[in-house]
Amino acid sequence: MRPNYNVMNNNLILLILMSAGLLLMVFAVMILLRLSKMKDAELRNIGKMELKVQALKIIMPLKVQAYERFLLYLERVQLPQLVKRVYVPGIEKGAFHLQLLQNVREEFEHNLAQQLYVSNTTWNAVVNAKEELVNQINTTFEQLKDEEDVSILAQSLVALPNPVVEQAIAILKRDFERLL
Repeated sequence: MRPNYNVMNNNLILLILMSAGLLLMVFAVMILLRLSKMKDAELRNIGKMELKVQALKIIMPLKVQAYERFLLYLERVQLPQLVKRVYVPGIEKGAFHLQLLQNVREEFEHNLAQQLYVSNTTWNAVVNAKEELVNQINTTFEQLKDEEDVSILAQSLVALPNPVVEQAIAILKRDFERLL
């Protein structure tokens, strides 16, 4: 009996075609798995981006409010505005001094938590402005004679320039513009 080469060739061709089909299926599954992983990673990234956008929607108004409140603080503690709020005719020198310092510190403490939402540069500028303001008030009170009228002291304070507060306001505005 002679081997049937036609049947063997057909079986070999069938085996080769099945092997090639199997390889193609394995390759297709590998590609699909890879695409699935890429899609999962893409979806995770999109999810992270959506979370960041949502966080920004919550945080951004708080940041804006912090800059607004620090600007308001700096404007309120400028010596002309501060003296206008605190000075009343007939006030004693010690009481005037104490109320000025107390007003600066209370306003500062009221806004203390806002530091979370501003840059370190802005925060340091606000702190430096407050400290410089307190130093200016203390120095002015120390330089005046005890018998001088408090109204003269008030006028002296109003006339003092305060470049540190003005600088802090400029820093605050610049940092706020960067925020937007």
